[in-house]
Amino acid sequence: MKWLVALSIFACLLFSSCENSPPPVLKVLGERVVHRKTVNGQVVNDTVTAIIPPFSFMDQDGHQVDTNTVHGKLYVVDFFFTHCPSICPKMKAEMHKVYEKYNDKDVLILSHSIDPERDSAAVLKNYADKLNIDNNKWRFLTGNKDSIYAIADHYLAYAKEDKDAAGGFIHDGNFILIDKQRRIRGYYDGTTDEGVQKLMDDIDKLLNEK
Repeated sequence: MKWLVALSIFACLLFSSCENSPPPVLKVLGERVVHRKTVNGQVVNDTVTAIIPPFSFMDQDGHQVDTNTVHGKLYVVDFFFTHCPSICPKMKAEMHKVYEKYNDKDVLILSHSIDPERDSAAVLKNYADKLNIDNNKWRFLTGNKDSIYAIADHYLAYAKEDKDAAGGFIHDGNFILIDKQRRIRGYYDGTTDEGVQKLMDDIDKLLNEK
């Protein structure tokens, strides 16, 4: 009988330990950059995680959105175009769940149009108004086409023109989570409830990250 009591106590202690253990830390993703430096006369390679470089775009209200806008904030990125006939409407419906959950000023959403020739600030404003959103929390961005595609590369996002694709463009359906140091922390399927729930779980982890 004593062994049964001891086993029960051990199980309770083990369960309590698991309950109190900290949540797993999200990995830092993205490219690695090698810096060469000289230490004690020896040339060594110092590998660091790349951060998203400085950027500047214009939002649906004609306001500049740049690196200073996201300073000290978590933000979620996606790529789309307003006349997209395929996955974009589903992605925006899923992103709206993220928008509705976080009133926190430390969480922003940046949606980049990959068709700036048609998606002017006025067009993006009309698109945003239909979603009934606070423009300060969810910014729809346009700008120089080369700059948009260059920043997509830095986010490791797939986006390009394709005359054979529906709407003339092709892009992935990922939502990308960026931390306060502008590092990539996760990719999520923006077309599924499961993907967006995982994104929100990870946002919560980063908001509590020390």
